[in-house]
Amino acid sequence: MKLPTLSTRKLKGTTQRLLLAVAMASTAACSPPPSEKVLVNTSKLAVLPAYERFSHSSQALALAADSFCSAPSSEGLDLTRTHWRTTVDSWSGVQNLQFGPLLIDNQAWKIQFWPDKKNLIARKVEALIRSDEDLSEKRIDDASVVVQGLSSLEYLLFDHKVGSLNSYANTDASTRRCALLVAVSGHLHGVAKGLYDAWRPESGNYLQAFTKTGPDNAEYPDDNVALANLLDTLVAGVELIKRDKFERPLGLTSSDGQAQIYLLEWWRSQYSREAITANLMALKTVFTAASGYGLDDYLSDVKQRSDLSAQIQQQFDSSLSAANAIPNSLFSSAEPRKQAELIAFQNEITTLLSLLKSDLPTALGISLGFNAKDGD
Repeated sequence: MKLPTLSTRKLKGTTQRLLLAVAMASTAACSPPPSEKVLVNTSKLAVLPAYERFSHSSQALALAADSFCSAPSSEGLDLTRTHWRTTVDSWSGVQNLQFGPLLIDNQAWKIQFWPDKKNLIARKVEALIRSDEDLSEKRIDDASVVVQGLSSLEYLLFDHKVGSLNSYANTDASTRRCALLVAVSGHLHGVAKGLYDAWRPESGNYLQAFTKTGPDNAEYPDDNVALANLLDTLVAGVELIKRDKFERPLGLTSSDGQAQIYLLEWWRSQYSREAITANLMALKTVFTAASGYGLDDYLSDVKQRSDLSAQIQQQFDSSLSAANAIPNSLFSSAEPRKQAELIAFQNEITTLLSLLKSDLPTALGISLGFNAKDGD
């Protein structure tokens, strides 16, 4: 048998290396750019699942309310309250998203009316119960956002005067109260399902609009515009927590230190702190795209800022730990400026906001967009 000559072996080796290089180049050409990977992974692994949870939990709440009102009992009321809390948790997962169908036609207001500076919820809900109008989902759809959504349901389920089992006893007023509870929870599920459907590829497919940027996409002409929305979501979300959900209602930034606890989110149910932790977990999931390729990876791989990526993730964890360390509900916190746990959380959330608002945009080379909630 004739052995290949040295030159023949070299030729074969060169050919193999060329073929390997071509194959690698072809694979690289088929791989999406890192920015697109961020958009796809964040949408599929963080945003879409959050809307799905909100839709499913609101459906369970509607079913629980209907079951409770068919035969009112303390067990049924407790179960409905539990489903309300679960729905608030899931709503906290999408509440701060600064793009997409949520911003269209006041969808967020239909889900939550807050802050309620003039106690409009109690006045409007009671006026509707006293009226002779048909309390159907259609009527709620046509009603003011004040009587729609989770805020109205919180009043019906947790208010210390009308949220008890006695309010659902066998009277004309209690019958209408139950009818309103069922109608509002059903309407809420309709809104939540509509948002989920708007994102789903099988329905409205906003997922494609957000992830397939380009000159033919009027809303997202390039990846940086879409990435800026993720950045805005992180900054606006943490800013809302720090300012409106924590400092202002507890009087931590006012000159006289006077708390305005009725401006707290979910003060009737005393679920304010839990909603903050749900917000923070959801925002961290947006930053990391859950287990996928997210802004954290983009920051490390493309911008060579693995230090900042790790720092932001650590600060999310520190903020969550500080929030969970608060011993009481925010509503029952006395003299907030003297409570070490509250001050500790304020310090952690302030550091997190600084990283997201100053360091992250600079590292990404992306400017923050205008946020309508900025300022007083």
